Amino acid sequence: MPMAQPYRRAVYAALAVLALTGLASCAMDSEQEVRALVGDWVTLDETAFFKSGMNCTAGVFKLETTRISSLVTHARSVRGGMDAMAEGKPVAFMISGLSPTLVSEQVMTADLPKGLGVLSSGVAGKDCMDDGTKRSYLRALLDPNAVLIFEPTEKFMAVVDRTNARLFFSRGNV
Repeated sequence: MPMAQPYRRAVYAALAVLALTGLASCAMDSEQEVRALVGDWVTLDETAFFKSGMNCTAGVFKLETTRISSLVTHARSVRGGMDAMAEGKPVAFMISGLSPTLVSEQVMTADLPKGLGVLSSGVAGKDCMDDGTKRSYLRALLDPNAVLIFEPTEKFMAVVDRTNARLFFSRGNV
């Protein structure tokens, strides 16, 4: 029976590795996947915060520049953005004087199902944020210089915080 002890340890070690692998695979997104989703739209710098669980993903990425590329549709009106969303295109709502919160309210007023899709993506991601990130995210959502980006196919929301040169990523089980 001297061989039984090392064998049991090996089995327990293997089970522990499998359990940890299973827990890691419960995340909705990986940081690399999220960076790939938004990396063509903005020039990302380092990651300031990232957390993904079974029901939500939240990320904050520093930006080298706050310029948003033309690979995402630049909407100058809520109606224009909604038309692009209906075609399945990602949209950056670049409407002067409207914060991301006001943009989402206007989208909800114009088309409740689309508005709820935008809103639920933005709200669900906050469940993965720590308190400091939530406060920063709220400030960005209320900032009229910030830009709301919604991706209707992948169902996530991003907010480009131009004031602080960062991007907030938010996705939930929508």
